[in-house]
Amino acid sequence: MFEVTESARQELKAFFKDKEVQPLRVFLKTNTCGGPRLVVGMDEQRDGDKTFEVDGLTYVIEQSFFEEIQPVTVDFCDNNFSVSAAVSFGEGCSGCDSTGCAT
Repeated sequence: MFEVTESARQELKAFFKDKEVQPLRVFLKTNTCGGPRLVVGMDEQRDGDKTFEVDGLTYVIEQSFFEEIQPVTVDFCDNNFSVSAAVSFGEGCSGCDSTGCAT
């Protein structure tokens, strides 16, 4: 399952209002103060990607990675995007919040 919350959809719609719409990749970023975490960023679709169309936007994620971590939820709160999944990637330093949006 892949979900994009209403708040994330609204924020992305506003972001792309005056820009060329590009695919959004969900991926694991490892070089963060808060430790490894899932993030979303603009990228191109690649061979081996699973794609999801939500509200006119295309989201891509490497197929085998998605199968390991699903379900995936993209959210927006506290002026930041947050991506959550069934897998926890641990915690980083105590000075950073790597937990994402409260549910």
